[in-house]
Amino acid sequence: MTMPAPYPDAVFTGSLGDRAAGTWTPAQVVASGGFVTLRVITSTGWAQLFSVPAQQVQVRSAAQRITLVVGGRSYPILADPAAIGRANYAAGMGSAMSMSHHLHHGADDWVAHRTVGNVARGLNQAGAARAFAAQGGNQFLAATRASGARVSRIGFLPLFAIGCGIGLVAVVLVLVVTVALLGM
Repeated sequence: MTMPAPYPDAVFTGSLGDRAAGTWTPAQVVASGGFVTLRVITSTGWAQLFSVPAQQVQVRSAAQRITLVVGGRSYPILADPAAIGRANYAAGMGSAMSMSHHLHHGADDWVAHRTVGNVARGLNQAGAARAFAAQGGNQFLAATRASGARVSRIGFLPLFAIGCGIGLVAVVLVLVVTVALLGM
């Protein structure tokens, strides 16, 4: 007599996002015994939001986020919600610095500042990727997939490649326009 293989267990810790309020609450999502359970921290301790069979959960993951879709409702969980603030700050500061330097020093400085901004965003993404891995993201995805959940994942490398491609196109366009203007 053979025993069926037990379901894998895994825990992903992060923060559950409330899109309407723009807030993040510490959360844990657990894959155990063929079930997926979501818990959030409250003022009185951990509160369970749901526990459903893995087959009833759709798991989507992009970069550092895991989104659980249960009963038509989405539950986005980030490994490092502070990365959003850092990315927004870097984008805002990079744009302001780029425009200021472009107006005062020309296109060459603009390209250099855009490059520095892209490197800062890349380092922020790398930090978020480390948080995703350290907090059990990869194990959770594997455990939910093995438990029968529908799982889709787009990782950091494709997102980084897309971002670098867009950045490269922007730099080339600026250089082409600059050469065209200087050639006139």
